[in-house]
Amino acid sequence: MKTKRMLRPRSLAFQAFGLLLLGSVVMAQGVDFKGAIKVGALDTDNVFLTTAPSEVDETIYQITPSLSLDYENQRMSTSVRYQFDWYKYSDLDTSNEYHRYDATFTGELVQDALFLELGGSRSQSVVDPDAAIPTDALPISGNLTDRDEYFVSPRFEKTLGRSVTLNASYRYADVRFDDSDIEDTQFVQDNTNESASFRIENYKRGQGLTWAAGYEWQETDYDLSLPWEFNKATVELGFWVNGNTRLFASGGKESAWDDLIDRSLQDEFYEAGFAYKNGDKVSAEFAAGERSFGSSWRGQLDFSFQRGDLAFSYAESPTTAGEDRFNRGNLLNPEEPDDLLARPGSAERYISERGQASLNLNFRRTGFGFVVYDEQRAGRFSADGTPLADESQQGVSASFSWQAGVRTDFVASGSINSRETETAGEVDFVSASVSVNYRAGSSVLLTLGYNYSEQDPAASATDSDYVANVASFFVSYTF
Repeated sequence: MKTKRMLRPRSLAFQAFGLLLLGSVVMAQGVDFKGAIKVGALDTDNVFLTTAPSEVDETIYQITPSLSLDYENQRMSTSVRYQFDWYKYSDLDTSNEYHRYDATFTGELVQDALFLELGGSRSQSVVDPDAAIPTDALPISGNLTDRDEYFVSPRFEKTLGRSVTLNASYRYADVRFDDSDIEDTQFVQDNTNESASFRIENYKRGQGLTWAAGYEWQETDYDLSLPWEFNKATVELGFWVNGNTRLFASGGKESAWDDLIDRSLQDEFYEAGFAYKNGDKVSAEFAAGERSFGSSWRGQLDFSFQRGDLAFSYAESPTTAGEDRFNRGNLLNPEEPDDLLARPGSAERYISERGQASLNLNFRRTGFGFVVYDEQRAGRFSADGTPLADESQQGVSASFSWQAGVRTDFVASGSINSRETETAGEVDFVSASVSVNYRAGSSVLLTLGYNYSEQDPAASATDSDYVANVASFFVSYTF
């Protein structure tokens, strides 16, 4: 029998502080608190996600209590989400349960100067990206494990004179995986992530010449593997073209990407670009240049309009697996795509070339949502310097909602994703769902739904391909 890992003292401190904070927020006035319990039955034709003709039918009963809490005043804001999923498999005479939570707190400790952000989350991570990957926790796949993360991040901001702004920040995060249900735990390891940044600039002036200087530091420590560290020092000069547009060129030194031992400032880099901002509606910044790992470019665009918003981002940056933020089961940002290349405790290093765009449209009775992303992981190597083949993942997802009547809603969503690794080759993932919701009163919701999921490897000799259909009926009570 495997022994569960003891919680680190820092993790216990985070949890204790979080409970005290949550209690104080609940007692405050103006708290938006919602609770719900969902009870229902599901029928699936492939509970183990096995290859045809080995599918197993199963009827499953589900109970899911959940809660949400939001609070904001002039000095602080907090958001909490919690969900507990309990599944009873009738024919198999077994049950599973999963806890998920996501909580963040941001507070202003010293007015207009010192801020504090902290939080914690539990999500699910894929154990083996080359095996059958479930779309949620309902199937008995044995390929998901809990991932806990707790973080604290103080930030200092100060305006010097009329136009100079100084920013300094620090972030500490503790990431832990539950290995109690993983058969081979040899390479499963926890990690801590630390980062700090300092920057001083004169952008507030809004005209004439601009300048900036900054320093960034990142480090990830693993339980077993060698740590990863990256440093970057930057100096920037530019000028305002008008009140909205700024041109700039920057350069400096950063850690050499191909040196595993000496992480000091060795290699030079440079870039040039522009930034544009028009109130709260449009914000954009694009730049291209040369980094320690070769030519690169980055860009970010945020555009808000009356009926929705559009966002785009692209960046090429050195990183390590412990810094990966795309986790399954995210409750505060559920639209974020899942990471199909995750490996619990992996310590590999790589250049992440990731682009992502999202579009949300909201009308009186309908809503649309689209997300598309593409990521290439180039220059991969293990913690000991062994070269690894490049990997990639890309996908698109869409959602649609329609208020068909006063009490009836229709919701549909779907996604197509693809992933390629050296060991499993290219694998396609397809999922789709439709549901009809009927509100029987102010607190009771009836939901009839259908889900389809498919995993299709390009290689014919594999046991990770599957097709699964799930029909469901739920009754939800909100309080």
